[in-house]
Amino acid sequence: MNSLSGGTRLRHAHLVSALALALTAVGGAYAQAPAPLTATSTGAMLASEAGASVGVEQRVRAELRAVMTELIESGAFGNAGPGDIHLAIETPAQQVSNLGVLVDSARKDRDGVHVLAITPGGAAQKMGVRSGDVLVAVNGRSLAESDAAAALLRGTIEALPNGGALGFDVRRDDRTLSLNGTLSSIQLPAMRLTIGDGELVASADGSGPNSGCGRISDFDVAPHQQGLHAAKIISIDGVAPGPQGSHSFRVAAGRHTVKVAELIDSRYLPFNDRLRNSGPSASHYKTIEVEVAPDTTSLIAAHLDDARRGDWKDGAYWSPVAWKQISESCR
Repeated sequence: MNSLSGGTRLRHAHLVSALALALTAVGGAYAQAPAPLTATSTGAMLASEAGASVGVEQRVRAELRAVMTELIESGAFGNAGPGDIHLAIETPAQQVSNLGVLVDSARKDRDGVHVLAITPGGAAQKMGVRSGDVLVAVNGRSLAESDAAAALLRGTIEALPNGGALGFDVRRDDRTLSLNGTLSSIQLPAMRLTIGDGELVASADGSGPNSGCGRISDFDVAPHQQGLHAAKIISIDGVAPGPQGSHSFRVAAGRHTVKVAELIDSRYLPFNDRLRNSGPSASHYKTIEVEVAPDTTSLIAAHLDDARRGDWKDGAYWSPVAWKQISESCR
């Protein structure tokens, strides 16, 4: 949920989904462009590139306009006027795979994943998967005898690269079949969407728009190969930042004390979540001093210490870091 001025709150999942769907829908236009569209010193742009860019922008605008219209007409914003609606929505870069199956994730038969429907054109249809099939294994990993078979299937698919080999063991009627193919996927860029003219400030020090300012962000773009992982900002200078659900918070330029929690994916840790979450709750958070320069965003991440990867006591396996600074206006 995001905070709205006047105390109104809105669950913005529909807006995030619409933005992702809009970009997925126009992915073909991006793919057809000869190269990423960038401004040059001469301002030159090929006509074909300009046409593709304008077409993409128009389609995204139309999708977002339709979603905002639906939300306002449904009363999702309450009685807030247009000038009082302020949302800041961010999503990290993500891979979207076109498997094309609808499965029964609530079923607990422990005999595999039951396929309810197939999407035309998806990898599953091309491989020969049918509605009513039971997926008993994916790429050699059993989906039977598991209470989290659907999650295991999803995790396996999400870990595959574009064009990665995909194989299913399928039970159909009284037969077991082996179906093989490849998975197609696209990489969605990191997305930032701001709605409304206003902006909430993270710190409570009274700094106004005329003061030097920057941002502190836990936007998840940290490179795992460098031991950097997702983190969550709990507080800045003792104050919970807002709006809730945002990942980037405006602060006055200068030094700030940031309380951070780690969001390291469990596959990178050799111990289970019971050990990870044991001990006093205060030990789950760590603080870092961050020097924020004017018109600069400091990115926060959790650094996983290889030498202490298995040392779960008191969270010794990780530490918060300000791993990157990006020059951008804080206005």
